[in-house]
Amino acid sequence: MGHVVVKYKVTLDQPDEGSPDYEGISAAINELPEVQMSEIKPLAFGMMFIEIQAVLEDGEGTVDMFEDKVRGTDDLIGQIETLEMGRL
Repeated sequence: MGHVVVKYKVTLDQPDEGSPDYEGISAAINELPEVQMSEIKPLAFGMMFIEIQAVLEDGEGTVDMFEDKVRGTDDLIGQIETLEMGRL
């Protein structure tokens, strides 16, 4: 079985007060063993998103399981969008 590299765009929901802790959430996502890097990037109107790059096993259900892990790192995680995917 091979591996795939997947690049994601992770947007955060806005909390009731203040702005999301992008640095803290990015660091928590970066702790996942599959994640190679995470970077905070501007989106629009002062909003940001977290771009992550992960190496996953090429197999049925591995992408869904990884996305569930990312969602489990923080309650403010909104959408997870796949930007790129390629084989290693």
